[in-house]
Amino acid sequence: MTLYGIDISNFQANINLSEVAHEGFSWVEAKVSEGNYYKDPTWAANQSGAGQAGLPIIGYHYANASSDPASQVQTWQANGGPNVCMIDFEDNSGNINDYWALVNAFNAAGIKVALSYIPQWYWSKIGSPDLSKVPGLVSSAYPGGSGYASTLYGNGGGDSGEGWASYGGASPAIWQFTDQASVAGMTVDADAFRGSASDLTALLG
Repeated sequence: MTLYGIDISNFQANINLSEVAHEGFSWVEAKVSEGNYYKDPTWAANQSGAGQAGLPIIGYHYANASSDPASQVQTWQANGGPNVCMIDFEDNSGNINDYWALVNAFNAAGIKVALSYIPQWYWSKIGSPDLSKVPGLVSSAYPGGSGYASTLYGNGGGDSGEGWASYGGASPAIWQFTDQASVAGMTVDADAFRGSASDLTALLG
């Protein structure tokens, strides 16, 4: 089966996560921090709202290569980041060595990296490195359009869409297939996962 999730941050402040669950979504990815300079003010409310709505939630950290890895982890922790995280690795995040340095810094602090958003366009930009050991690769490919997530997913090829193609020696665990989904009265990034709810829970750690 295919399950749908959303990716939110301060840009979707006050989103009603109970409505998100009512609309059939299965999980939430929410921003916690960025580099060593930004703590997302909506994280605590999103974490609480997801819990009340019965939605699994994973926090993510936007990596910035100009910030020391340990200080990035400290910023995560200072904003209440939990002991499982997703790394958002794209513009200004650096190269694959910067990625692994950040993973190691999180691990050293007792924080498990469960997902790694490394879109194919950025992977190509940093020299197409090996991703075979990356935990929980999250890809992105947007077919275009706006509207209901399930419709956009189908328009992009669904379970055979380009976002499921392997790259860097890894197969995506999650595909972010749009940044224009209409959810709970807001426009959000939406993701797809192929598997059961228990498989999803295991992936999210």
